[in-house]
Amino acid sequence: MQFLTVRELSKSPKETLAKMAEDGKAVLTNNGKPQALIIRIDESSFEKTLTLLQKLEFSQNLTDMRLTSMKNGNSEMTLDEINAEIKAARKIRQSKSKK
Repeated sequence: MQFLTVRELSKSPKETLAKMAEDGKAVLTNNGKPQALIIRIDESSFEKTLTLLQKLEFSQNLTDMRLTSMKNGNSEMTLDEINAEIKAARKIRQSKSKK
């Protein structure tokens, strides 16, 4: 995979993007740190690619939430405990909205 710098891209965007033509992917870096992933798309693949990226992002967020829940011990909560937490949160929200 090609690594491109922000400086390269800003100075000569057309030439810099042409460098990624071989495999269609590049990592954009700023001060040596990855900042973005650039992938080649066209009119026919735009919607499909966007949908896949959104699914990947959702999947990663769900995995992160599950890991956090496990670390906090929340994954062991019973349905009654979950419902009690929801009820308490709603009660707090209602009391704040009345003020």
